[in-house]
Amino acid sequence: MFQIVLDQTQKEELGKDIYTTVTDAIEKARKEEQSAKPYLNKKEMAKWLGVSTDTVYRFIRNGLPVADVDGMQLIGKETAINFLKEHEKLI
Repeated sequence: MFQIVLDQTQKEELGKDIYTTVTDAIEKARKEEQSAKPYLNKKEMAKWLGVSTDTVYRFIRNGLPVADVDGMQLIGKETAINFLKEHEKLI
């Protein structure tokens, strides 16, 4: 077995690299989990669509269906896509 000797600067740099690698992996896993969810809350839907939460509320007022189960309101991704397709028009 061999041993690697690092000075303090190298240890700090290695620690930073490990931290960055781990946090990037966690963020990637969170994004993948998010994309796998078929239903999202209003805040998640806004982020997924790339719009503000106010815009999501405006969509709801204009007919975007919302699943309401015991006060928990969720919007299906496919439902949102279909809603937007129904509102497409040439301008």
